[in-house]
Amino acid sequence: MADKIYRYWIAVPSGLEAVALDELREYAPEVQQVNVEPGGRVGQIFFTYKRSPGRLLQLRSAMQCSGLLVQMHGVTVGRPGLEYICKRIARCDLTPAKSLAQVQSSAIDTHAFALSATLRGRYRFNAAELTAAVAAVLRDKHGLRPGKGPHLLRLHLQLTGRRALLGLRLGEGIEPNAAVAYCLARLVAMQPGACVLWARRDPCELAALQEAFVPRLLVGIPAHLIAALDHLPFVGEHLDYAFSLAGENPAAELAELARVLRAGGIAVVQVADFDHFIALLEAEDYPLEVLADLEMHERGRAYRLVVLERLAEKDAELLQVDQWS
Repeated sequence: MADKIYRYWIAVPSGLEAVALDELREYAPEVQQVNVEPGGRVGQIFFTYKRSPGRLLQLRSAMQCSGLLVQMHGVTVGRPGLEYICKRIARCDLTPAKSLAQVQSSAIDTHAFALSATLRGRYRFNAAELTAAVAAVLRDKHGLRPGKGPHLLRLHLQLTGRRALLGLRLGEGIEPNAAVAYCLARLVAMQPGACVLWARRDPCELAALQEAFVPRLLVGIPAHLIAALDHLPFVGEHLDYAFSLAGENPAAELAELARVLRAGGIAVVQVADFDHFIALLEAEDYPLEVLADLEMHERGRAYRLVVLERLAEKDAELLQVDQWS
């Protein structure tokens, strides 16, 4: 058994795994053996890292970072699968986990633990039964006691299909919406001092954006008001970036986004009905060009992120000629 933990994984916004991986390589260029697992609700990035995990806790795209303690394959869906997990955890050496925990803070009580679990699949046992069985193993076989609060071993079990992972959670993690906001801004390479319209769901996204990118102007409004207002409170061609959710009147929303974005400005629109949105773009004469689109999941629903560039008027005229030629 290795005396240190070198294998980690981070949970990142679904559909934005490539953006999160780019940040990971920037903050921790020494990462090796990277494996990206896109997810329906949450994406995951597994990697080997042999330096201090402190850098990993600086990641703004990672909702949670964990050290990998035990990886189990061949877990069956019934009671034998539950028993197999318990036997594997009973045999594991938790000394590296205790050492990793104290690297974070010497105040951590390595004799106490809190245990959580997520099940991604159908099993004949639930999360409560799993945590109760594994907690008994941690108590009886490893001499740990259950506890509460941040200063203990925060263990997490994750079952996905026939694989089970036991991890040690590092740091406090960040809110999912804050991670989404950071990834969206990083996706378009937002620069400090920009003028930004943020017309999405959660106000905490604004705080995350302000802290990470320090825009000169940051205005947040509910997404449905883009089409409801005759004009957004901006002069024409004023904004560098706009982020929004496509609502019930995407034609009016696109027209208003085209008005307020400067030439070269970028809009990122989260779309539920992608085909209708693209058909509308092709049918109308908006000075907007699609740069990219990505699949993403949020709150259990599938969306597409459409990245649009505001064309200069002469570029828009050329684009129109090309479309008709």
